[in-house]
Amino acid sequence: MTSVRQDMAGAVRPHKAHDTPSTFSFLKKEMATTPGRTRNTVLLVVQVIVTILIGETFRVPDLPVLVFICFFLSGNDAASNTSTAIMGGAVIVAGTALTILLMMASLSEPGLRLPLMLLLTLAAGFLSEAMTMGSLANILLFWIVYMSMSADMLETVGYSLDGFIGNTTDSAVPDAAFMPPEEAMLHTLLWVGAVFIIALAIIAIVNRLAGHDPLTMLRDGLARRFEAVSRACETGAMPQTQEIGAIKGLAEQGVAQLRQFHDLSAKIHPEMSRHHVGLAMIRNAARLVMIVLAWSQLGREEGRQFLQRIGQIVAQCGHVYKHGRERVPAIDFDQAELEALAAGFRDDPRLYPLAIEFIRSLTIIHGLLMRPETTAPSFAPEIKAAAQGFFKPDAFRNPAYPRSAIRIALSVVICYAITRFTSWPGIQTCVVTCFLVSLGTVGDSVHKMLLRVVGAMIGAVCGIGTILLFMPSLTDCVDLILVVLPVAAFAGWIKSGSERISYAGVQIAMAYFMTILQGYGPTLDMETARNRVVGIIIGNVVVYLMAAALWPVSATNVARKHLAGAVRQLGDLIVLRRKNPDAAVDISQEIEREKFGRAVAATRMALRNAPFEEERLKGGGAMPDITLPLVTDIQMLAIPVAVISDVRREPDEAARDYVSTMRAWFTELAQWLHDGRDGLALQTRLPAVPVIEDDAQRMVWFGLLDERARQILQTYDPDAYGQEGAA
Repeated sequence: MTSVRQDMAGAVRPHKAHDTPSTFSFLKKEMATTPGRTRNTVLLVVQVIVTILIGETFRVPDLPVLVFICFFLSGNDAASNTSTAIMGGAVIVAGTALTILLMMASLSEPGLRLPLMLLLTLAAGFLSEAMTMGSLANILLFWIVYMSMSADMLETVGYSLDGFIGNTTDSAVPDAAFMPPEEAMLHTLLWVGAVFIIALAIIAIVNRLAGHDPLTMLRDGLARRFEAVSRACETGAMPQTQEIGAIKGLAEQGVAQLRQFHDLSAKIHPEMSRHHVGLAMIRNAARLVMIVLAWSQLGREEGRQFLQRIGQIVAQCGHVYKHGRERVPAIDFDQAELEALAAGFRDDPRLYPLAIEFIRSLTIIHGLLMRPETTAPSFAPEIKAAAQGFFKPDAFRNPAYPRSAIRIALSVVICYAITRFTSWPGIQTCVVTCFLVSLGTVGDSVHKMLLRVVGAMIGAVCGIGTILLFMPSLTDCVDLILVVLPVAAFAGWIKSGSERISYAGVQIAMAYFMTILQGYGPTLDMETARNRVVGIIIGNVVVYLMAAALWPVSATNVARKHLAGAVRQLGDLIVLRRKNPDAAVDISQEIEREKFGRAVAATRMALRNAPFEEERLKGGGAMPDITLPLVTDIQMLAIPVAVISDVRREPDEAARDYVSTMRAWFTELAQWLHDGRDGLALQTRLPAVPVIEDDAQRMVWFGLLDERARQILQTYDPDAYGQEGAA
């Protein structure tokens, strides 16, 4: 066991509590060029130009809303934009119709209308969490509540839209001059719905003509992983090198985003979901990264020729995947050749099993790339998701859903009361904020709050600057377009970035266009910018107080739940013996590995906004911190688990007893991750590695698994960490 400990030295990094990049580094990374970002920015700018031309030419009411919708509902790919246009249009039409019906029944009865608005707000909060399509239900009910608030301004609502008796700006006459307030409000509701439909049609048409295919981003992401694996293999996969540093970065990044790209691609490429080739490719590319990382941690010189040959084949696979098998030569892959090279270090019980895992993964990737029609049924098993209804399975049992509804409802009531008591209708954005930033966890909510207020302030400053510096000189629509292009491009570039900053681009655009697009001519009104920022700040404060005080839900604890599920999945995998040791793929294993991969991806997704939460929300001091390094180290356990399951030699009774005991221990490890109980005792309950003289591979990898498990506990268990500090 001494040699095992030496081989595994440094395999698990020490935990760092304050490993946070600087703000400058973060912004530099987020503002950098990424595949498809320039294209998406140009499309957003084109949509802005088209909407301004249409709105100014035909004097469409609520022109700022028309322009802003392009930012709010546009995604970074053609698939999400198309589905958004279809579903968004249906929701807005239905919401407008239901609002009109609600107004018909309760317009003259505040005692009925206000309770109905409260019930709809409660329903929005509950359904957004309890339904499988909760976001659409939330938008629908929010739309009804927000539009119903127009009844509070019944005397002035007729001045929000203009009619025209001539061709000039001076010929505008407000609706209130020639129709009663009730009819003017109906006019407003219908026009706002029409504006949304126009904007959604523009989004659909532009993205149909030039939308960015998410399949391109999926291919680029996988090609980068193939390239990184190739470089690391060709340099010998030695630790502390630049190539292994890139591999570690990919391991920590995970493949959650690639899975998103795959799901989006399947919407516009239905053939992708037919054989699940894409998911199998993602799964095996991730395995290649982990195998290379595990090889580097062993730090051995043997097998260099084998690795270099692997690197050449992986590079060819990446080239074929990125450019298509029709445009590049066939992959120079020979399984027998690789097995012969691996036979040179067959007596090494550490490296040889990893070499076999390399060969198996490459066999799958080669088959899926060159012969997907024949290999897909055996290499890419169809993993059917459970049938989903309108509601989640625990919709009416989980207390978190009604709690979420109460938080949103209280936030809306408080903000609504502030707007009424202050007689300041311009800050109604505080009510909108309650719906938009009240997300499932405190971290997610705070993240969106920050993006919303920072984006609104930047957009307001740009709008006021445009009014002061350029507005007096504008004479026609072309001048207006030239002025707004730089800000639209800046907001579009941010909107086309990652989810960490994209919402700020939406808010920049909305605050800016609501400030400068008032009427159909030059404006000097700067109150809109001020009111919007004030409303957002009020809404943010109220929502945060509700989220932090009433049943707070921590993103870290959500990630903790997913990670515990991933660990339990490892327990199932370690006892799942490959039925045919010589086969490249075992269908039952691949199904379980896919579940493990999804659990790890869900953990990483949940952790994205955990840094925005207070420490008190993340659990007690005895609970381990759920961090990305811990997730990566848990994920690395899958390598020895896979090797142990795939060893060709039939296990004896001692080996079978050990894996059965380890399965139970993984269940205890999952419980420790969930509540932090008995961390020190968990180390003592690790089963002793059996001595199996005639099965060196299995015995050594039992030892490697034991060592990694102990190091994870020693590194991340707060009790062990405290004892180390006391010593």
